[in-house]
Amino acid sequence: QADLDKALPALNAALDALKSLKKGDIVEVKNMKSPPEGVITVSKALCWMFDVKPKKVTAEDGRTKIDDYWEPSKKSLWGDSKMLDRLLGYDKDHIPVEVIEKLKPLEDDPEFDPEVIKKASTAAMGICKWVR
Repeated sequence: QADLDKALPALNAALDALKSLKKGDIVEVKNMKSPPEGVITVSKALCWMFDVKPKKVTAEDGRTKIDDYWEPSKKSLWGDSKMLDRLLGYDKDHIPVEVIEKLKPLEDDPEFDPEVIKKASTAAMGICKWVR
């Protein structure tokens, strides 16, 4: 019960943050050419939650491949006119264990704090609250 009492206000604040977002906030993120790190991290978390696969791109060293979540998230998530509905209707009670495991390190990441993300994007901040 104590955990539930602690989680409910955070959940309600996250849902309020989502509800306050406007379509323009989402479009603004989608149109970013080279988004700040916070937006990329939020996009990566969304890809994990909605099972959007990364694109393999050449790393800066020119030899290895790395996962790029920005391009796929732009098409499949930020570009989806129903994205806010998908977030609000997300089945938070049945998140796959492997998704939870991927998201866990973000909880302790100081860069994945809504106040830090807010500097980059209002939409990303609201979604960051929701993911946390």
